[in-house]
Amino acid sequence: MAKEGMVAAAPAAPKKGLLMIVIAILLAVAIGGGAAMYLTGGKKHHHKEEVDDSDDSTPIPTVVFKDEFIVNLASTDGVSHFMRVPKLELDVASENVGAKVEANRSKIADRISSTLRSKSMQDMLQPGSDVKLKEELRNVINDTLDYKDERRGVREVILPGSFIVQ
Repeated sequence: MAKEGMVAAAPAAPKKGLLMIVIAILLAVAIGGGAAMYLTGGKKHHHKEEVDDSDDSTPIPTVVFKDEFIVNLASTDGVSHFMRVPKLELDVASENVGAKVEANRSKIADRISSTLRSKSMQDMLQPGSDVKLKEELRNVINDTLDYKDERRGVREVILPGSFIVQ
């Protein structure tokens, strides 16, 4: 019976050695991970957030002015001219800005009409006049909403339909 006890004790030594190796590996991984976090200043998680922030898959909220804008242009030649903008879209920085645009829709529409009326036929026939007009409208709308930086307010004015100057 003494031999049976010895035989049973013999396999325990290799299992104990294997357990010690597994513990040593886990300890090394834990120490290595802690050292990596210390050396990188724990920025691994922040880097992931930075990458997610640059992802353009988030749709930009858009506010649509379906009301048609028809205004008389400023006359420099004594002839009556008008401008017709059938639709206007605003790409805004956030849903909160979109809500602010909706709450001030009448005031913004008035400022848009005033800006359009200030244009003359000659202004609108200049090359790049559409780009300048969209930029000016964006600035007027952001001023109306008290946004000094377009990254926080209206980012872009889009004229999806062609506007008519006659």
